[in-house]
Amino acid sequence: MTVASRASSEANIGSLLVEAAERHPEQAAVLFRDDELSYRDLDAAVERLATTIAAAAGDASGRSLRGARIGVIAGNEPALVTALFAVWRLGAIVVPLSARLREHELGRILADSEITILLSVHEGFGYSFEQLLPRLLPELSNLRACLFITPSGETGPQLQGNPNAPEPDSLSPDVSAILYTSGTTGRPKGVLVTHERELYGSRELGSLLELGSEDTVAFVIALVHAFGLSCLLATIRAGGTAALVESTFSAAPLLTAIEERQVSILHGPPVLFAGLMKARPAGFARVRTGFVAGASTPPELLERLDAVGMRILNLYGLTESGAVACCRQDDPPQVRYSTVGRPLPGVEARVADREGGQIGLRELEVRGAHVVPRYLRPDAAEGAAVDGWFRTGDLAEIDEGNVFIVGRSKELVHVGGFNVFPSEVEAVLLAHPDVLQVAVVGVPHEKMGEALQAFVVARPEAELDQPTLLRFARPRIAGYKLPYAIRIVPELPILASGKPDRVALADTARAAGARVEV
Repeated sequence: MTVASRASSEANIGSLLVEAAERHPEQAAVLFRDDELSYRDLDAAVERLATTIAAAAGDASGRSLRGARIGVIAGNEPALVTALFAVWRLGAIVVPLSARLREHELGRILADSEITILLSVHEGFGYSFEQLLPRLLPELSNLRACLFITPSGETGPQLQGNPNAPEPDSLSPDVSAILYTSGTTGRPKGVLVTHERELYGSRELGSLLELGSEDTVAFVIALVHAFGLSCLLATIRAGGTAALVESTFSAAPLLTAIEERQVSILHGPPVLFAGLMKARPAGFARVRTGFVAGASTPPELLERLDAVGMRILNLYGLTESGAVACCRQDDPPQVRYSTVGRPLPGVEARVADREGGQIGLRELEVRGAHVVPRYLRPDAAEGAAVDGWFRTGDLAEIDEGNVFIVGRSKELVHVGGFNVFPSEVEAVLLAHPDVLQVAVVGVPHEKMGEALQAFVVARPEAELDQPTLLRFARPRIAGYKLPYAIRIVPELPILASGKPDRVALADTARAAGARVEV
């Protein structure tokens, strides 16, 4: 009896691949560099890996792994897709981890998640996990074995862990994954993601894009995070093709994939689309739509994308909630450019005043069958939801059902009595043709209380300086929103989620103590 034949009758994400392989066996499922896996090939690779995992656990039937926690360290490569579905085929819970994580981060998360089996690529972004993981094994009392996998998903060497590893507390059978938020302080927070939530998300996101088996979707966003994972599952559900691209500071790999793989759908943060518009002002002949998420998107950018035939939709969600609101293809331009659209079916949204909050600023709360968060550690949920309403931490307005995100409450900067959201300033600076990336943070200021400092990555060979950017920004935003200092840097510190590490940047700004008067 194969592992696949033991699939639970309950809702399981693994069913998406099984059904796609039955409907589209010869269709390309995954493209990576020069490699291609059909749905039949991917299904077979998943079966082989699931069998190998079960053997490593000392249970050829795999029954003991139902509900077990299995970690996966990989980048955007076939190994990750194969591993995800192999874990679900076993009825286990996957803990997907970015190959950008390093010893301190991995050690904390692996210990917190209490994984039973770990699957890892040999190396990622020039970092050797083969050298790291033997050092971490003695600290991971729950780990029975570590299996190394090739980029294509085949297994290699194996490290033995604790043969008498204790079983962690069991989790609800509806849990499919534990996704870790990208905070930089305190204990990592593992969010429990259910099969039902991702099945719902894959259906709704695919419907919004009118995604079909003829579509090729480029993935430069990390598949180990909520945004990328949900979009990948929508692609698999539709029988489409996932073209995997590793995120780098160069746009060249993505440009090559878009053009050579005839990509029709593209997802990413605003900075990705801004960079593509600078590299290809005329757009791409086949890219018709996609989602933009992760930060505030300048309306001018969405308008430019529209003009070249790329109708990119604002999508809003969090790791804790999954996708909760999105613009629609037929929304009028003013809605698509300035809001994140309406809540998805089955989701409600409201704004609520917070005790002690700033007058006129209200926090977005959402509720629905899939959006109230559950955490691996129950104490992480304290204050996250009230009477079934999840407090997102985003300040927002709702007009005619459409949600307008003002900014993150924790990122709000108070400049001389005025409230400033860094995302608004970032959007202005990002519009400069020589700016590739930008992050704005608030730092203490003796006279103003707080002040803004911007960190900017310029286009290669561009002659960009602080006065130039200030002259560009001054007529576009209020004077109190102008950064007191602008630093041109070769790169931004990036979290595993792909977002700028604002804590590290704020520390750098405080240490420098310099400012430019405006």
